[in-house]
Order: sequence, then structure tokens, then C-alpha cells
Amino acid sequence: MKVMESQMVPRILRDMEDGVLVLDTHGHILFINDRGRALLGIQPEAGKTYASAFLTDSAGGANDRFHQFVLDAVYDKESTHSGEASYEGPEGQKHRFRLTSSFLRDEHGKQSIGIVVVFSDITELERLNMQRRESSVIFAVLMICVCAYLFLWSFLRMLSAEPEPWVMSLMIEGMSVLMFVIILKMTSFSIRDIGLRIANARATFVPAVWITVTVGAALVVGKWILLQLVPGFFPENAPFWDWSVATPADLIYPLTVVLQEFLARGVMQESLNRIFIGRHAAAVSILVSALVFGVLHIAYGLPYMVGASLLLGVLGILYHKQGNIWGLCIIHYVLGEMATFLRYLV
Repeated sequence: MKVMESQMVPRILRDMEDGVLVLDTHGHILFINDRGRALLGIQPEAGKTYASAFLTDSAGGANDRFHQFVLDAVYDKESTHSGEASYEGPEGQKHRFRLTSSFLRDEHGKQSIGIVVVFSDITELERLNMQRRESSVIFAVLMICVCAYLFLWSFLRMLSAEPEPWVMSLMIEGMSVLMFVIILKMTSFSIRDIGLRIANARATFVPAVWITVTVGAALVVGKWILLQLVPGFFPENAPFWDWSVATPADLIYPLTVVLQEFLARGVMQESLNRIFIGRHAAAVSILVSALVFGVLHIAYGLPYMVGASLLLGVLGILYHKQGNIWGLCIIHYVLGEMATFLRYLV
């Protein structure tokens, strides 16, 4: 029976998914399993001291918390320890470990002859948790800004002091810049996360051109039909394509489009996709982001707000498939300008 135990214990330790490090009371390495060697990125020899095997790493102070945990377990043999620590391997690989130490006693169970340190790799779990926390912050910031915009719009309407729609559009752009700065300051989100890389130019731009041409043609045909059936829908004596409705907002519209798509897709849609779970998480993320940013067009009236929400939903689907915003920016810019100069924004 003892022979079987002596064979089973090393095998169990060797095959564990967690790293296992066994030290004697003087800090000499008695055992480290293969998983532990792989996680730590080194091959320490049994019999060497922990200090000679590990404290000569080139990670600077990045591993101090990990080393301190092990040393505390060695020098405080009468207590168990648990905690978390970051670790950087010799080749730059980074991990986040959950560590637990326990006693190693003699066969009579009376005298402590060393300690066992078990470390679990929770790097991916920590990354997901951080993403979830940051996504919640991003969603909260967006909701606060959207609610502030709607409150201001409603307040100005109540005072009969509602500004021109293009002024409200400039307010949206200002809020977008503010949201962008807040998100960059409060989270680890960076410019690299916007979705600027184009993996397949054809898959990005061909659908964008087709959608732009199709919906643009529908806008033109739709205006012609409305002129025949509902004469008062558009301003009287206005040309079919009215350049006179251009405003200062049109000058910065290209930058506005990029910023809005960044916020709606690279920030909000991605964040919602991390918050929601289940097989329909992507669809719910697209729907919610489309509705939220569609509401920001309320100053132009209900029909335009509904149309904007539908268009944003289509753009959300494209972003989900393509992973970048450039095709979306083309669709957004061209159709937005067409809606303006065709006088859908009455």
C-alpha cells in the first residue's frame, strides 16, 4: 500500500493542471511539476535554492509579489497563505496566478518539513473580468451622456428655445469627443481597439459601395414618390437637391462620422458584447447600440430617428462581420449627406 502511495502522489502532482512547487524548510527545491515549469518559463533543478533558481530573473520588480509570497510561505511555516500575483517569464510572457501554500509534514504528520505552493493560471479569467468591468464603465458613461443630451433637448423645447438641428448635431459631436476622452482616461481602451485594420479590402469596401448605392437610390426614388403623393412633405419651391441647406456641421462631418462609428461600434457595441452573454449576445449588442445612437437623432424628428436606427443596425451587422469601421464610415457619410441635401431633414 505504501509503495502504491509513493508512486501515485508524484504522478498526481505531475499531471495536475496547476503548477506545483515543493520546497524544504531551507528553501531548497524538492519538486516542481511540468505544468509549473511551463508557466514559470524556467527549468530549475531539484536541490537548488529558490533564490538561486528564481531571484536572478530579468523581469526587474515585476515578479516581486510572486517571490515574496513563496518566501513568506517558507519563513512562516505555521500558517497557510493564499493570494494573487503577477508573473513575467524570461521571454516576456505574462501571467496572473492565484497562489496557495500548505504544509508538507513528515510521515507521522507532526513535524513540518517544507511547504507546497500551488499556483493556478487565472490570466484569461482576469482579462475577461477586467473587460467586463471596463465595459460596464463604458456603458454607464455612454448612458449618462445620452440622457444628458435628451434632457437638454427636452428642456430647450419646453422653453421654446430649441436650436436648429445642426446645432444639436454639433452638440452630439462635442459630447462624442468628451465621451472619447473619458473612456480613454478611465479604461485600458486605446486607439488600437477602434477597428482600423483592414484584413480584406474587398470584403470591406464592396458591400459598403453596394449598400451606399442601393440606399442612396432608394432615397432619391423615395423623394420623387413623396413629391407626387405628398406635396407638402418637403419645403415648397425647394430644389430636388438643395445645396443651400449646408451648415458648418457639414465641414466637420467626415471627422464626425469616424468618431461616431468609433463610439457606436469599437466602443459601445464591443462593450455590450462583453456584458451580454448567450448565443444572442451579438444581436442584442447590435440592437441596443443602434437604438441608443438612433435616439441621438431625435432633433430631426421621428421618421429620421427611426431611419437612423435601422441604418445603424445594418452598420452594426457589417461591423460584426468585418471587424473594422472604414466601410461603415463610407455608408454613414454618403447617406447622411444625401439625406441632408435631399431635404429629408426638413
